[in-house]
Amino acid sequence: MAMIELSDDHAAVLAAKAAAQGLTLQNWLGKLAEPETPNDQSESRKGRYRLDDLMAQCDLNVPLTPEDRAWLDTPAVGREA
Repeated sequence: MAMIELSDDHAAVLAAKAAAQGLTLQNWLGKLAEPETPNDQSESRKGRYRLDDLMAQCDLNVPLTPEDRAWLDTPAVGREA
């Protein structure tokens, strides 16, 4: 374990942050050193979305903008569906 020397002022600031979370400075630093583990699947799937969740946010009654209509009317140029 590496030892770090802190000034009294710096140590006091860190101790105050630890105390705000109800921890001692030693426990707070130990908590910071622990690797994060996801608590549930939603955190481990960060950045992934389910189609039904996205569709639930859509309002199908909103008319297309002219830009969207032009994009949809443009012929396919690759392997688009």
